[in-house]
Amino acid sequence: MYLSLVVIQSYGYNSRYLTDLMRFRMPSKLFASHSSIFFITLALFLTSCASLNNQQNTEQSYYQAAQAYLDKSNYSLAIEQINQLQQNFPFGDYAKAASLDLIYAYYQTGDFDSALVEADRFIRLNPERTEVEYADFVRSMCFFELYMENRGLFKLSDPSIRSGAEATNAFSALSSFLRAYPSSDYRTDLLSAMVVLKDSIARHELMIAEFYIRKGAWIAAAERARTVIDHYPGVSTTADALVILIEAYDQLEQPEDKAIALTQLTTHYPTHRSLSSGDYVAPKWQEDRWWVKLLTLGIAS
Repeated sequence: MYLSLVVIQSYGYNSRYLTDLMRFRMPSKLFASHSSIFFITLALFLTSCASLNNQQNTEQSYYQAAQAYLDKSNYSLAIEQINQLQQNFPFGDYAKAASLDLIYAYYQTGDFDSALVEADRFIRLNPERTEVEYADFVRSMCFFELYMENRGLFKLSDPSIRSGAEATNAFSALSSFLRAYPSSDYRTDLLSAMVVLKDSIARHELMIAEFYIRKGAWIAAAERARTVIDHYPGVSTTADALVILIEAYDQLEQPEDKAIALTQLTTHYPTHRSLSSGDYVAPKWQEDRWWVKLLTLGIAS
């Protein structure tokens, strides 16, 4: 698993949601007078979870073992314990309390498909619980992570080379979350992911535009470039989209539109490679595939 854009541990069940979901709290007065004893006892209990094979496999023991493994970032063993808990005690309070832990653990192991399935299940079965926001957040990020897996084994490929539908689906999931929870604590993280997705979708559009250019389909190429400019403002490929428009309008004999696009390029992107000589120089589409090299970081040519 590669380094995630979002450090999801900071929002994990162990830090924020464990307290909210604990079913077996001490009575308030007793807790107030014996809290230190309680936490010492709990700590001693958790440290003994590694020897659970020699203990009775009770509902509580599965749950506590899972918590101990999560605390040690041993997510695979935590998943194993939670699955055993839910298989043996499917209707118990501990099984319900461990639901978010399972989502979290799957995400941490990079098993985004399983995390997505568990998040969907939690949302479906617990529509009124406040923790649905967290489950929906992880669900949205799973779509993002699954798309980013298109970078390949060594994380060097540009995911925009693949189908743009995956990026669009991920962007839609993140957008839906923000509409549902406009004041969410996760808003900043999701907006960061959306910036990455917007940029990737735009690059995919321009790759298609470049394909049309090589086929001589200048109207289709211009439409793709215009989509980037109109629907994905601020992305890193806006200048490249303007270059395509300039070339398309030149081929379509639309000098006024070409002049407008050229003015936008020279005004807002004076350091673009097409202006490196001081004047605009059209790219040599057939002789030099600089466009593909640029968009794929030199991997494709």
